Amino acid sequence: MTAVDERPGTAGLSGAVRLSQLVSARRGWFSVAAPASGLDRPLAGVTRWDPSRLPGRNELVTVPAAAELEQALAAAGRAQAAALVVRELPPDFGLTAAVPVLVAEKQVSWAAIETLVRALLSGARGGTPTAGGLYELAESAALALDGAVVITDAGFRVLAFGCAGTVDALTSETILSRRVPDAIRERLSRMRSATRAGSWWAAPIRVGSSISGYVLWAPGHGAPESAPRALNEVSTAAAAWFIDEPAGRDDEDAIRAELLRGLLTGSGSLEALTERLGPARRWRLAALAAHADTPAITSEHEAAMARCARMLDPGAATAVLGSVLFVAFPSTPGSGPADFAERLRRRVSAAAGGPMVSCLGRPCGTGEEIRAELNPLRHATGVLAARPTPATVHLADLRPHVLISELAGLADEHPGLLDGALDVLRRDDSPRGAEYLATLRCWFDAGGDATRAAAALRIHRNTFRYRLQRIEALCAVDLDDPVQRFTIELQTRLLVPPLRTS
Repeated sequence: MTAVDERPGTAGLSGAVRLSQLVSARRGWFSVAAPASGLDRPLAGVTRWDPSRLPGRNELVTVPAAAELEQALAAAGRAQAAALVVRELPPDFGLTAAVPVLVAEKQVSWAAIETLVRALLSGARGGTPTAGGLYELAESAALALDGAVVITDAGFRVLAFGCAGTVDALTSETILSRRVPDAIRERLSRMRSATRAGSWWAAPIRVGSSISGYVLWAPGHGAPESAPRALNEVSTAAAAWFIDEPAGRDDEDAIRAELLRGLLTGSGSLEALTERLGPARRWRLAALAAHADTPAITSEHEAAMARCARMLDPGAATAVLGSVLFVAFPSTPGSGPADFAERLRRRVSAAAGGPMVSCLGRPCGTGEEIRAELNPLRHATGVLAARPTPATVHLADLRPHVLISELAGLADEHPGLLDGALDVLRRDDSPRGAEYLATLRCWFDAGGDATRAAAALRIHRNTFRYRLQRIEALCAVDLDDPVQRFTIELQTRLLVPPLRTS
């Protein structure tokens, strides 16, 4: 049995090239504006839009002028073209179309898109037989299931493995010897579905009518109820890397990512996403970002994190925007959404090599409601990243802090908003300026209680009161005046980060 890397962007294509392969082949090149009947459509070529002739059947049509989109859509529908690609959408463009509409990023040239299509059709990008894709799958599964995952061929030879924590002796022996021990091979060979096998769980990898390998999982902290479903999902995905029989490619996470990215950026719809994920009455959006000094999330992390999220919840879609990972998933009553967000935060932390923070939005029923959560969640992750301990928090519990963060962004654009009584302190380059600003911040955090504020700064209460008097004199303010006090507090919170405590 031979394994070959069949990820998007590699050769080894079997059968017709699909539109979904184009969307997932170059991360960030396309967003999906109108999926029509979906992206599972044949792709047979590429052509520039020419009003004087119809495009070919299953051709990708590039439309440089947005004003010509309506005419091009009508022609593409008659010709049964694969999709249209535009640079931007007209203001009055609707979300229904006869064929899918893709929006290309401005930095991606038409020539580059045409070259990519021809490369997919010809298999010109090359690829050597490798189990690299299986390693990515095993590592993602290990993160999602919190344990060790081993993928073997039908002869029980180890092809790939991933470990999320401590590895037990049996799994360690299997990985080091590159082969499943003789004592348990017979038991595994009798398996026809995901089930328990001693200290392992296992699921066969089916390609056609034959079993081409096995997925083995050694639980780290006990088996969740979803273990059989998750293992079957891993085995189905693994089948795509075995080429003795026709096996489908696993572009699912990439397609979901583009649909979610389109929804969040305004070029797609919730209906397009739910067509892929399945119906749900309410949806949640969660945001994850790096905590403190952990390296920021990048698009390179997207594939592994997306697979991990989908294994934790089959209805999840994941996309990276900037340095924040956004996850949309069906909302359920009770603590289920918060539990999912916390489990995913811990898995993503393990994958990123450092702690992450997570913020969970409210239940949403429309695309507009989901988009309205985007910026507050982004600001919320910034608030959480500055706190001493990484955690998962509901957005509702952070609203006041998010408001301050949003106002800080506004002040960056309009620095005059910070002008006033505090100028003498914030423009003082000596240690005194920063010390007095921190004194104000602690006083406001303590609700005006000088004793608590002095304790936070680890100075005597009388010393703290003297500082307040000096601040009033230097800034010519009266902290007993409610309007002045409110203005000074707002400006202080925009200028001075909260005191970090252990």
